[in-house]
Amino acid sequence: MIYEIFKKVVNSVLKNKNSDYLLFDTNLNRTKEVILNYMDDFIAKGLEKAEKGGASFAEVRVFGYKYETTSTRDGEVENAGIYNDRGYGIRVIKNGAWGFASTAVIEESTLEQIAKAAIKEAEATSKVQKNPVELTEEPIMKDNYKTPFKKNPFDVPIEEKIEILKMSDSIITEKGNMVKSRSNSMTFYNVYLDYGNSEGTRITQEELFTGANVSVIAIAEDNQSRSEGLFEMRGYEFIDKYDFEATSDRIAKEAIILATEAKAPKSQKTAFILEPFQLGLTIHESCGHPTELDRVLGWEADFAGTSFLTQDKLGSGYKYGSEKTNLVCDPTMPYVLGHEKYDHEGVATKKFDVVRNGIFEGYQSDRQTAKIVGLEHSNGNARIARYNRIPLVRMSNLYLEPDTEGPKDLDGLIEETKEGIYGIGWKSHSIDDKRTNFQFSVQIAYEIENGELGKPLKNTIYQASTPQFWGGLDLMTKEWHIKGLGPSCGKGAPHMQAIWISHGGPYSRFQDINIFSG
Repeated sequence: MIYEIFKKVVNSVLKNKNSDYLLFDTNLNRTKEVILNYMDDFIAKGLEKAEKGGASFAEVRVFGYKYETTSTRDGEVENAGIYNDRGYGIRVIKNGAWGFASTAVIEESTLEQIAKAAIKEAEATSKVQKNPVELTEEPIMKDNYKTPFKKNPFDVPIEEKIEILKMSDSIITEKGNMVKSRSNSMTFYNVYLDYGNSEGTRITQEELFTGANVSVIAIAEDNQSRSEGLFEMRGYEFIDKYDFEATSDRIAKEAIILATEAKAPKSQKTAFILEPFQLGLTIHESCGHPTELDRVLGWEADFAGTSFLTQDKLGSGYKYGSEKTNLVCDPTMPYVLGHEKYDHEGVATKKFDVVRNGIFEGYQSDRQTAKIVGLEHSNGNARIARYNRIPLVRMSNLYLEPDTEGPKDLDGLIEETKEGIYGIGWKSHSIDDKRTNFQFSVQIAYEIENGELGKPLKNTIYQASTPQFWGGLDLMTKEWHIKGLGPSCGKGAPHMQAIWISHGGPYSRFQDINIFSG
């Protein structure tokens, strides 16, 4: 990624006869060293110009990504391309107010203009801002970090990727004429952050992640769809792990079951079991967004509002769920989408409790919001999705801890459930503007009768309020999984940022949940 993003910059700068840098050559290791040295100097000069303009704090954030997406639809190649996005931004504090400016041109000749634009914005904002910006004090970091992988997906021939997708398509097609549409894809992202601030922090962070998806539409008595897509912070080795062959067979069969056999559930209040992926979506909406501190402070209301978790609930013993509810944010987890060693304010990420034994324990925060509510340090949740965006408080890896004394796996959990419903996969969701009342639907569900899976169900919706739902958590498995959802979490209108995240946990049972058909 470094090579791709900065080759043009290095060429333009290093051809200057007065440059002290080594000329660009074909030795990749040497090239990276040259580029890193150049970026050190680039960031230092950007910070210097911001401080000369009167900034009390400044940061330069060079950010970019390369992604490749390959897809087929109904047996034909739909997309096969590589895309790039790169640039840098300067953010400053002057007169107690933020200012920000950015450009896609990563050249020293632009630093003066961008620094001045950021300073000018801060000066204007300070005239109407009531409370000055204050940040938590954080340790100075100096590091160069890269997520591990075994096989670079960008080195794999596109022909090999298309062959796998067409194999997947043929498996689905073999299921018969009830299958009316099918699509398959694999996506690869290489994300790069080069960051420095006026306090002395200087980090470089590079991430590689891979995703795959299979989707089927079947039509018989009904029109139904079934899909499954997952991401991990790995290289091409994830494609082998995903197993397109087995996944395609299962997803196609389930789509046909939905279109032919499945019945709508009757309206009822019953035990409801969720698998880790759909559990993760429920965590995302009912636990992730309401614990973002900018929503709590009323700064953010995009995509379904603010939060019911007002500041008075922090440290008050507020009951979020049953004693079995332990929700943890841990971006330090390797190989999980959303893993980062540092957030995009240069703060080292950490594992922390959001809910422990059913009691609300902590918010997701950045340096400014943490300071406002009296926290000593940021929890390291500041992230951006593009170079021309400011950091927002964002989720990373938020999951439900398993029950070490619960059943071993899903079979054991079902055996211990006399009557209920087991729901699989995300279909749709809706939640109110405080993140309390919600209703979600699953792609496919099954009745549970006398400890065994029964008839398939379609159009199954579960409805609850957040504290009621988590208060009904009574049994979980020892087995658990955390699932990468891809760059799918949107926030920040009008300049929306889609961020990469993971959620999950054990197979989990919730009591007295309202079920009906949509």
